[in-house]
This record gives sequence, C-alpha cells and structure tokens, in this order.
Amino acid sequence: MCLKQIFSVLFFSLSNLSGATLWYEQPANRWEEALPLGNGRLGAMVFGGVEKERLQLNEESLWAGCPVETYPEGFKENLQTLQEMVLAGNASEAVEFGVANMTKRPTSFRSYEPLADLELEFLHDGPVGDYHRDLDLMDGVATVAYTVDGVRFRREVLISAVDDLIAIHLSADRAGAINFKVGLTRAKDMVVKATGAELQMDGQIIDIAKEDGGAEENSGGSGPAGAHMKFAGQLVAKTVGGTVRPEGDRLFIENADKVLLFFTAATDYSVQRMDFDRAIDPRSVVERILQSVGEKRWEGLKAAHLEEHREVMDRVILDIGGSEWANIATDKRLVAMKEGQSDPALIADFFQFGRYLLMSSSRRPGRLPPNLQGIWNDKMWAPWESDYHLNINLQMNYWPADVTNLSETVDSLVDWFEPLTKRGKYPADILYGADGWLSYHATNVFGRVTGSGSNEGSQFNNGFLDPLAGAWMAMTLWRHYEFTQDVNFLETKAYPILKGAAEFLIDYLYEDEEGQLVIVPSASPENKFIDPKTDKAIRVTRGSTYHNTIVQVVFEAVIEASEKLDLDAALRSELTAALKKLPPLKIGGNGTIQEWIEDYEEAQPKHRHVSHLLGLHPFATIREHDKAMFEAAAKTLERRGFGGDVGWSNAWKTNFYARLQNAPQAHFYVNRLLQKNAMPNLLTGHNGRSLFQIDASFAGTAGIAEMLLQSHAGEIHLLPALPDAWPTGSATGLKARGGFVVDIEWQDGKLTEVVVYSQAGQPCVVRYGNDRIVLDLAEGEKSNVAAPLADAGS
Repeated sequence: MCLKQIFSVLFFSLSNLSGATLWYEQPANRWEEALPLGNGRLGAMVFGGVEKERLQLNEESLWAGCPVETYPEGFKENLQTLQEMVLAGNASEAVEFGVANMTKRPTSFRSYEPLADLELEFLHDGPVGDYHRDLDLMDGVATVAYTVDGVRFRREVLISAVDDLIAIHLSADRAGAINFKVGLTRAKDMVVKATGAELQMDGQIIDIAKEDGGAEENSGGSGPAGAHMKFAGQLVAKTVGGTVRPEGDRLFIENADKVLLFFTAATDYSVQRMDFDRAIDPRSVVERILQSVGEKRWEGLKAAHLEEHREVMDRVILDIGGSEWANIATDKRLVAMKEGQSDPALIADFFQFGRYLLMSSSRRPGRLPPNLQGIWNDKMWAPWESDYHLNINLQMNYWPADVTNLSETVDSLVDWFEPLTKRGKYPADILYGADGWLSYHATNVFGRVTGSGSNEGSQFNNGFLDPLAGAWMAMTLWRHYEFTQDVNFLETKAYPILKGAAEFLIDYLYEDEEGQLVIVPSASPENKFIDPKTDKAIRVTRGSTYHNTIVQVVFEAVIEASEKLDLDAALRSELTAALKKLPPLKIGGNGTIQEWIEDYEEAQPKHRHVSHLLGLHPFATIREHDKAMFEAAAKTLERRGFGGDVGWSNAWKTNFYARLQNAPQAHFYVNRLLQKNAMPNLLTGHNGRSLFQIDASFAGTAGIAEMLLQSHAGEIHLLPALPDAWPTGSATGLKARGGFVVDIEWQDGKLTEVVVYSQAGQPCVVRYGNDRIVLDLAEGEKSNVAAPLADAGS
C-alpha cells in the first residue's frame, strides 16, 4: 500500500473513532450485523457492502391492515359471571368460560412492514483492501471505506431530521472512478419507475385473507383483506462529473467524481385519525420534502444534520474506563466480552447506543413511538407484528427518555397515546360500563383498544385479563412531568390521560368479602400459578400484585396532580379513600413478594416477567426504608434467576438490582445482557441473540443510568450502585426528578465532583451513601456539592 493510502486509512480511523463509535473490518452479511440510522420517521439498516450495498428501509407508519376492534357479544354480562366464578374460587372454570364466551375474531391485527431495499451495485474491478465501516453514534453518520485497484472509495450515509431524508454521499480519491447502478426493490405491493436522474416508487399494501391463500400468520385472524395503506418514495441522484441515466427500473451512474443520493418516503397514515387518510397523497408529501431541499450540497446538509444530532447526543457523556479497547473492532470486543473479558468502554458504547436508538426512533419529524423493533424491521410479518406491547415493552422504550436527557422523545409517544386514550373510552363504556378509558396489552398504529392475541386463548389470557396495561403506560407521562416539572404539559397532556385511567380503575374495582378493593378478574403478565383446586397452571385470579400496584401509583399520581392543578377535589377524595382499601403488599412463605393475592405455588419460578416487583422498578412503592419488603424483593429476584436469558428481562433486572443498590448484581446483569443478548451490531435479541426486540437496548441504557443516579425516593442519590469494575469515571448531563441536571465524577470508587443544575427552581436533597445535604437553587442556578457532601459525612 502506498504512503498516500496509508495516510488515508490512518486519517479515516482517527477521525471516526472519537466518542462512541461502532466499527467493523468487514461488511454485514446479515441484518443483525447491519448498522441502524433513523430520524424518528425514516429508518435504514446499512450493510456496508462492496460489490453490492444494501440499505434496508423503513417508514414508521407503514403497517398492513386497517382499524379493527372486536366486541364479544354479552361481554358485560359474562364479565359478571366470570367475576363470580373467580371470587368463588373456581379459577380454572373461569378460564374455560372466558375463552369460550369473552373472545371474538379477528383476535389480532396485521404487521408493521418494511418499506423497501435501496440497492447500490458497484462495478469494481480488482481485489478489495483496507476495508472499514463504522457508525459514529454522536454524529449519526454511517461510513464505509475501502480500496480497489489503488483507488480509495468512501461512502457516508445519514438520515437527517432537519431535512427529513436519507442522504448518501459517495466519493473516491481518483476522478471519474465511481460507477454503479442504484435501484429500489420490495417483495410486493410496489412499482418503481426510473426517469432522468430519479427513481419513483409507489405502492399500496394489499392484504389477503388466510382463506384466500394470504400470509395470515395469526391463527385467530388479523382483520379484513383489501387495499389498505398507500405509500410512496423517491430517490434523486446528483453527480460531480460523470453521467446519470435510467436503465430499466434503475439508474446507472458512470464515471463520476462524487455522487449525492437523496431519498425520502411517506404514507397516507394520519396519527390523529389512527387510520390512513385518503386526503393525504404520499407522492405529494415526498415531492414537497425533496423540493424543500432544493440545491443543497452535501457539505451544508451534513453540517445541519451534525449540529442537530450532536446537540442531542452530546448532552450526556459517559466515561467508565476501558478506552484501551477502542482500537479493536466492536464485534471482536463483543466476542471477548462473551468469553469473560471486562470491557467497560463497550458498556458505555451500549449506553450511548440506547440513547442513539431512542432519539433515532422517537422524535420529530416522527409522529409515533418506537414499536417492538423501534423503526427497524426487515420482515413482511414481524415477530409479534412488531406491535406496541403495553405489559412491559413500550414502557421500557421510554425508561431512558428523561434520565438520559432525551425528554423531547416523549413527544412522539404523546402524539400517538392521546388519540389511543380517546378511542379507549368506548370499550370502557361498552364492555365495562365504566367511565374513563382503557387499553389492553397489545395495540398498533390503528389504535386497537380491545383485547388482542394470536388466538382465542391468548386474546383472553393476555388481552382481556389485563385492561390496566394502558394505565401503566400512562404513568410514563407522570414520570416525564416529575423530571421536567412542566406544569403546562401536566395540565394539558398528562393529567387528562391519567385522570381518565383513574376513572376507569375506580369504576372497575370490586369490593370483595374482606372489604378490599380488587381487580376481578386479574392476572400477572404471561405468568401462571397452580390452581389449588385442580392442580392446573392458570392465570386468572383477583387482585394480583401487578394490578394492585398499577392502581396505587395511578391514584397517587392523580391525587398529587389534582392538588398541583387545583382540580377535581371530589375525585381526589374518592381516590384517597379507595387507596386505603387496596390489598397490602404481602411476603409469601418462601420469603419473596407474593405475585398474587394468595400465596399460590408458582408454575414457573424462573419466569421472565417479574411484574410483582413493579413497586421496586419502575415505580417506588418498595423502598429501602422498609427493610422487610426490600429484602423480600431481593429474594424474589434471586429466585427468578435468569428467566431464560430474555433480553428485556435481563435489562429489567439491571434496573431492579440498581434500585436495590446491589452494584455487583446490577453489573452482572448489564454484562449478561451484552454477553447473552447483544447481536454484532449491539442491537438486542428477545431470546438469546436472535429475534430482534429493541426494548432491552432502552432498558439496559436506563439501568446503567440507575446505577449512577437515582431520584425516585425524593432525593438525588449519587452512585447508588457503582460497581468495582468502574473505579474511576464521569457522567455528565444525567437528569433527576425535580428538574435537575447532574454532572458526576469519581475516582477509586469515591465521589470527587458533583455539579447540580436546576432547571425549575425547586429545592432538593442530594445523597451520597448515607450522607445528605439540602439544596435550594433558583431556576438556572448550579452548585458544586462535592465538598458539602464530604463535610456532611465527616
């Protein structure tokens, strides 16, 4: 290799390994190795191929199907019968009755779909050398570089939130060296036309019912067939030197010095309607976006993207050591970690990757929250339809939002959640005769608010047994208010939704023979107990700990919010009285927190869900001042174990152990998450390292933050679960409840510097170990409290 090439490779490596960067020495051979880009609305997985580059594309709203709800006949009357069976102790009979009488097809809905593949086919002649690809998380740019026949080729890809498009810039260090074909492909429902220097794609999803030979994967059916969502995309090629000409349904670019490709796409989906809207013309939307770009050059477009992207990502910087690993490729570091090598810097990269994924899948110009796969999906029928799962998964997606200084990502959730709760008023009334609103455990962009499942059994056990899943999700808005102290948000967004959730819950609560208010029927997500009457493993009971906790925290939030806003005094009194009649949290005979109201035998002691510890995390009804409950929570986690090494479950346990201030176990689980669930591109698998599901990435990031900073117990707790493996480090820009931003430094395991910034002018208690000080900062004021904390402990 000549001196010029050596300098080029060295400069490339140095300039692209600053900050958090994922990098590799070979192209991706499979989706799990490709690198994700996103602007909240558009997503791409970049493979980095040499002979053939593939960008697998997504648009956040492109779903098969249409709005479908199922209202089983006589549901309200059958609910009363079911309640009587449960209260009489006939749980197994109640399950059979519910499946037979309280379900209805179609039991589920269709899937989120990929948009297309953007393919670049290069006409290289000669062997490939000096290959490198990376994703700079702080810049949001994926880069590929390699040498062919003495020519150094470079390709940069970004998805701009500023200009709402995908941009690909190709360059070479020899004039006229760039030759390739570019095309757009999709498995079905799309046509592509090449004209001049543009590719136009137009499509409409045509759903076919299973009985007509369609790909109906859910045995319970997924809704009517027909011509449904429309979509469009357009690619524009601009060159410096060379030519562009159409060739069939592709463009052929010859002898160019540099090439700039723009691509954007749209659908006719309306989040306000939670339906497609034929008044929206996707083709016109696409053309309007591209027209607004005008004659922008790569340098200006990239600069605008970097400024916007870095402003968000640079808010939080994490250093926990291990920088000596930066010169080793990410996939090799991950293999070493799986073999037991300690790599704190890879954990820090994973932390920033989670932040990067959230800002890339939940921000303007996006209008929707990230689904089970964020916005990245390559399958026409995704696992679990890539839906919005509300019995843990969508909640997890937003655990890092506020604490890692990404508060604006909640906006996309609210855009979708508000109309969902409005839709949920009808089933609350028709099915339960209740005020307020409800949503079950699985929903989609069309806002399904009736029970869902892959078949009737799943629809009843996972769906209709959990009408509180939406109420749990609503607490995300309350947490957002706790962090931001945004009273306008509380009044106009959070409180109306939380109030509606409380109104449904207060109507649905049932007073049992012991005078307790309980949810009947009740369950604990996806878990079963042994029915003492029949020895069968079943789910249905009354007053599960999961449901009791949701009722408690929603009521408490509405009470506090109504006092803050001076609203709804009568409702506040009613909720306050109801709280006193909720069943208490119980410790079972084996010393663990009871999952159900009775001390039933567990069917799966190692189950992946740990929903009876909601009070430990994400809520705070189990705190260290109650030593008995705190110890019982620890025993519960010990008994649960790995739970099949499900990604999101390992991530949740990181958060649990952080809350327990058990640094060794929190560190163990964040390592286990990477060792057992991380793919080569650091995305996480549901089961093992396959079957991508994004929630573990988000929950893992939140767990790392919880190890360094907690604020759920009325105080800002510094380094509550700092492991020995991170003896020296710093974290700047983490947020705490009450409207605070905190910078922390530590050395040899001891706190050295702390700066607290107040964004809301609230007093706070700052804690380190068992030492505490009180701060009363004005809005915009900051204070270095390391010395006062040291004095407090002396």
